[in-house]
Amino acid sequence: MSTRGGMRRTLTTARLDLTAFQPDDAEALHELFSDPHTHTIGDGPLRDIRETEHWITRRQACRRDLGLCWYALRERPTGRLVGNCGIFVGRTGPTEPEIGYEIRHDSQHRGYATEAATAVITECTRIGLPRVWATVRPANTASLRVLHHLGMSFARSETDEKGTLHYMSRVL
Repeated sequence: MSTRGGMRRTLTTARLDLTAFQPDDAEALHELFSDPHTHTIGDGPLRDIRETEHWITRRQACRRDLGLCWYALRERPTGRLVGNCGIFVGRTGPTEPEIGYEIRHDSQHRGYATEAATAVITECTRIGLPRVWATVRPANTASLRVLHHLGMSFARSETDEKGTLHYMSRVL
């Protein structure tokens, strides 16, 4: 995978500052990760802040080793953490990574996911990624709308222990 030096640590949109996660973001991020209304992916809400700290450490290693970045999304000008968005090595492997995003429950339906993910896709193009994938459950209609706004197309479905999972992709 050619990443020409990797994704930048900081991106900016009209309303958001996107910054690579750092250890001192753990408390604010854990507030999001421990919210059952927001953190519905994976095994659900995290109970222990050490899990959140470990998550940040893994994302930092992915940036260091592969040049892929996961960002804290902060509202401008307040600096309040409203979510996260980034690229990770997911089910599709390291040469065509996945995009993911999560917005605080009280900040949803404002277009933040689309705004942040658009900036991340643009950064993926800049570093030379050939394609970006996303996986989404059919019931997650809000995320499906975001993926369609990003220009992602349905590629296939698979069934796992939690049910149907759609694979969406976009050639960059």
